[in-house]
Amino acid sequence: MNFKKILVILNPISGYSRSRELPGALKVRLEAEGFTVDLHSTSGPGDGGQYAQDHGRDYDLVLVSGGDGTIREVADGLCGSDVPITIFPAGTENLFAKEMGIVPDLDQLIQTIKWGKSVCLDMGQVNEKKYLLLSGVGFDAEVLLHMNKFRTGNITHLTYFWPIWRTFWEHRFPPMTVQADGETLIENRRGLVFVTNISRYAVGLRICKNAISNDGLLDVCIYLCDHQIPLLGHAWRTTRGKHLSHPNVIYRQARKVKVTSALDVPFETDGDPAGFLPAEYSVIPSALNVLIPPG
Repeated sequence: MNFKKILVILNPISGYSRSRELPGALKVRLEAEGFTVDLHSTSGPGDGGQYAQDHGRDYDLVLVSGGDGTIREVADGLCGSDVPITIFPAGTENLFAKEMGIVPDLDQLIQTIKWGKSVCLDMGQVNEKKYLLLSGVGFDAEVLLHMNKFRTGNITHLTYFWPIWRTFWEHRFPPMTVQADGETLIENRRGLVFVTNISRYAVGLRICKNAISNDGLLDVCIYLCDHQIPLLGHAWRTTRGKHLSHPNVIYRQARKVKVTSALDVPFETDGDPAGFLPAEYSVIPSALNVLIPPG
């Protein structure tokens, strides 16, 4: 691989405040290594994806600096193209970067651009909206809705504390119906639903621990739950990696998933609120080229 022209798409409010120092550092280091660099700082939700769609194909490589939401937007904009992306993580969780073995280190970034390997990954799609990592229905989507009401700038782990605490006590565990490749997994039962393309979730949890990002399948994990006490039990077993053997956990792999409810139940994709049920999921095989570190 011989990359010459690099487009850097950077979210200036992702993660911790140190990310504000990144634009200059990234551009200076890349140009010192002989690359031609153009930098675009996003102006708001959706801007990174639109810019990637409009301009990304004019470059040899698109470098995304931001959190998982920014990465998802750019991936959406480049889905189906031959232009690879690589990551300089600057978000709070950085799930995608961790899954790919990428750390926020300029030396590793240069090594990746010069000697990295390209992998072809699937993407998920829900109601015509593409996502790269995971989608949660119910509880964690409510957390994000609460958080977005009060967000004023960079997100840290502490930012999630009050929304999680509030959602834990207020959540009513709405009944849902879930179908996977035409099979009804649950019908009008209460719980939490996750439809993912990777194994990682926030704070190191592996809810869909068998998920592989290039197997042409989505992984579905359902926690049957109607009260806060069993939710705590699910959380404890998940931290220990023992949840999949519990009788109130349903795990499947599928190409198409449908989640419905008679109530207004929110869902999220890659850490951003994405709408309300019904949600129809499908997998887009080999949708994106990603440049990852050598080794």
